[in-house]
Amino acid sequence: MAEQAQIFDHLDYDDRRACSRCGWEMEWAECHMIDCEDGVYDAYEEDCINNDPGTFVNCSECHGKGGHWYCPNDKCHPTQEGQPK
Repeated sequence: MAEQAQIFDHLDYDDRRACSRCGWEMEWAECHMIDCEDGVYDAYEEDCINNDPGTFVNCSECHGKGGHWYCPNDKCHPTQEGQPK
């Protein structure tokens, strides 16, 4: 368990997240959707006829979070083609 504590030493308390299955430090992956910026996108840029300027909508992929946490432990969470599960 001392090894796990060393992994978290470089993080702020609020940024520490551990996998509930294996205890490894979780990693943050930015949302990969085009035009998603911090979890929202400008709907006016997508459809300027039906949306007013400055109309922001939550991203359908990350649901307004800007990305997602995942566990990089392949032994605990097998991945397909390098994508986090």
